[in-house]
Amino acid sequence: MIDMMIQFVSGQTLPFCILLGGCIIVVVEAARASRRALWGDMFAEELED
Repeated sequence: MIDMMIQFVSGQTLPFCILLGGCIIVVVEAARASRRALWGDMFAEELED
């Protein structure tokens, strides 16, 4: 069990998982922050009618 954990940490899997997790966080936060900028015009037109 300890040997498997040491191999996981010392291999290329851990940095790839950290990079993948960071990319997911950045994409989710960017989509959340720009939701009004991306979709605001569509909803504003519906509310004006």
